[in-house]
Amino acid sequence: MKHLTGKPLHLKISLLGSLLLILFFAGCSTQKNTLLNRNYHSITTKYNGYFNARESYRDGLRRLSNMHEDNYENVLSIFKYGSEQQMGSISGNMDIAYQKASTAIRRHSMNIRGVEYNRWIDDSYYLIARSHYFRRDFNLAVLTFEYIIRQYDSPLANKSKIWVAKSYIQTGQFNNAFQALERTTRNKDEGLLDNEALLLYHMVYADYFLQQQNYLEASPHLEQAVRLSRNRNQRTRLTYILAQTYHMERNYPAAQKTYARVLKLNPDFQMAFQARINMAMAFDTESGDARFILSELEGMLRDSKNREFRDQIYYALAQFSMRQRNTDKAVEYYNLALENHRGNNSQKGLTFLRLGEIYFDQKEYRQAARLYDSTMVYLSREYPDHESAGRRNIMLRELAGNLRVIEREDSLQRLASLSNADRNAILDKIIEDIQEQEQIERELEQERARMRQDMARHGRSRTQMDGTSEGGWYFYNPSAMSFGRNEFYAKWGERDLEDLWRISNKRVMAFGDMGDFDMDGDEMQAGGRVTRASLLENVPTTPEKMEASNSRLARAYFNKGVLFKDRLIDTDAAINSFETLISRFPQSEHRLYSAYFLYTLYNAASNTNRALVYKNMIIRDFPDTDFAKILSDPNYAENVRIRQDRVKHIYKQAYEAFLAGNYELARDYAHQADTLEQSLEQAAQFSYLKALIIGKTSDTYDFVESLTYVKENFEGTNVYEPASNLLAYLGSSGLVTEDDSTRRRERSRSGDAETDEMKDFMERSPFVYRPESVHFYVLVVNTRNLQIRQLRADINDFNRDSYSEDNLNLSTLFFDERRQLVTITNFPDSEKAYAYGQMLTGFLSQKEHNPEDYNGFIISVDNYPVFYQERKLEEYLQFYKIAYTFD
Repeated sequence: MKHLTGKPLHLKISLLGSLLLILFFAGCSTQKNTLLNRNYHSITTKYNGYFNARESYRDGLRRLSNMHEDNYENVLSIFKYGSEQQMGSISGNMDIAYQKASTAIRRHSMNIRGVEYNRWIDDSYYLIARSHYFRRDFNLAVLTFEYIIRQYDSPLANKSKIWVAKSYIQTGQFNNAFQALERTTRNKDEGLLDNEALLLYHMVYADYFLQQQNYLEASPHLEQAVRLSRNRNQRTRLTYILAQTYHMERNYPAAQKTYARVLKLNPDFQMAFQARINMAMAFDTESGDARFILSELEGMLRDSKNREFRDQIYYALAQFSMRQRNTDKAVEYYNLALENHRGNNSQKGLTFLRLGEIYFDQKEYRQAARLYDSTMVYLSREYPDHESAGRRNIMLRELAGNLRVIEREDSLQRLASLSNADRNAILDKIIEDIQEQEQIERELEQERARMRQDMARHGRSRTQMDGTSEGGWYFYNPSAMSFGRNEFYAKWGERDLEDLWRISNKRVMAFGDMGDFDMDGDEMQAGGRVTRASLLENVPTTPEKMEASNSRLARAYFNKGVLFKDRLIDTDAAINSFETLISRFPQSEHRLYSAYFLYTLYNAASNTNRALVYKNMIIRDFPDTDFAKILSDPNYAENVRIRQDRVKHIYKQAYEAFLAGNYELARDYAHQADTLEQSLEQAAQFSYLKALIIGKTSDTYDFVESLTYVKENFEGTNVYEPASNLLAYLGSSGLVTEDDSTRRRERSRSGDAETDEMKDFMERSPFVYRPESVHFYVLVVNTRNLQIRQLRADINDFNRDSYSEDNLNLSTLFFDERRQLVTITNFPDSEKAYAYGQMLTGFLSQKEHNPEDYNGFIISVDNYPVFYQERKLEEYLQFYKIAYTFD
């Protein structure tokens, strides 16, 4: 310390302090299990990396909860996690949580000889796993939770088992979710779950049953969750869901009692309102007095606080009437709900849907089609049955289109059958109606101009009175919008979003029951005036026009019959359509199929006499068709099936030989199938298999040629897309080389001479070869030379441009001090993952990344945990080179 002599005292203290700090931090090694080291790394982890990660995670959950919107038409969700898109909007929070927690683990983990001495590391892993969950990377979440379960004997391991079940529920893997929950049940029975874990266990178990609409099994878990919850808002929500499950089970006394409990918990206005509505709806109409419920709901209608919710009350009255099987009254209430609509589009969509269901059940398909059209305008995409409603809407729209064709062509043909004088009188009436409509349009335009002037004056007067402006553009001006809305309702009332909404009777050009008379631009003269001549263009007054009209009619009747037969399952309507077609259009190209459909429909209805009529028609009028042969020879169909089964069996043998690497045998089987009768799909499969065999045994040029044959000759079959994708890959990867044949033969010989040492390695390897399982693509990145942020950004750009519909997820994990893993999930099998990797490598080579700084490979979901947790990179790469052969 001689060199400190003569120095000022404060400088001596400063130098000594700095020296002590250097010695302190140098001594805080992650590989020395001392009290000082443990406390330093634990405290630093808790109050630095883990704290910041947890704050970002919690902020994301708060945002997600605020975005969540409840749909009270269905049983509420246990967890307020919003929609898939809303969950995606918090990925930034989860990325920060992941990065902060990963950095804390990398810098402060004290894993010494397999034992972790930093008590906050398992919390950090637990936070990482949950961040993966909320980034919707459920596979990676499960892997991380499973790592916690194996690595740490702590309460977090038990919670991780529950989160594994949550992850499986999110992906619809209910069998795996059940197994994970049963694992936790054993821990519960042993008393290993604390209150927080026990609450989570019952909530997830209830969610497991609710997702499968098993309300009876969900109720006991909800009861336990309500008992354990200490958060008032959460307990209120769980109690409401419990009431809904009783309601769905038709346990009306329990439902009413539980809805009453919800009201005592002082919920928000919307939940309280829905609880009162549902208390009324849970009234037992079989044993109670319905007048009491009606008076309760009517009392709610009179309450001024419920003015904005009258549509929902009328909807509840309609639902109550449906329970009483009073359909007419229900329709009346549904219409009142629409009249009292006040901006709740989701409720309006539900009302249209219920009305559409009524008319659909009553087989009033035209009315149902209009209502389903309106349903799809207003119904929320988050509604569980939105997709099925959309499918029915498309089906009804198609049916309505055929009905319009029939009405239109029949009307035009009737018009054609009239005398010139009568026809001209009808055409003149149509022209008069069109002119009247044009006059209405002119008046409307004048009215709109007047309203714009009034709104402009209204806006100026407001500005002058309060000295403020609410925005120049109409839709940025709340006052103008409110004024316009009130003016619109005052003049027109509630109108649906549809063409020609101003006209209450769209059939302005009717002739008897002519139906819609379409107006095209060709029907107008140059000056825009409609004339008799322009209207007559649609009338079939010549033999050629009449033949074309009959063809359109026959096609519409046939399409209508098929819709009734296959999709609407309305046998009587289907029979009527097909019989009308055969009787009116005996020369139609649809006559054979219509007769066969009638034969099958009457057979199914046990009407053998009518079935025999159409059987004889087919045999007599269409003797050379397969239908006639099947009906004439009872064994014909069986013989065809036997021949097809023979071809299927040969294909199976050929494919198995191909997978086993016995390409010559596979080729022999394929050539054997050439001598048999094949369907188009079977011929496509054999051609594609032959191409794959060529790819294994010949050069790439021949491979491309054979794939091109498949692509050009089998469009629309199952092999067209994979053949096209493989061709595109071969072309983009530059793999068509002249010496490819030599390279393949050398690879084949080296494969045949595989050494005993390699076989022994495969037997001892902890990795398993399952090419059909889910695969990941992994990049091992040297972060000292390559910016991981830029690489992630480039990969995200690539995924967005080339794989936007594949729902890929990207995650990064620390592998060691100098390397990180970039993992892209999920691919359905090894080939898809490998093809992705080849394309990504080509993409990255065009960027400013040095290929020596990263190494890519594919890995199955079964092998990933062993590879990552035990850091067996070199061993896996050796396994990968032996097991996976793609080129």
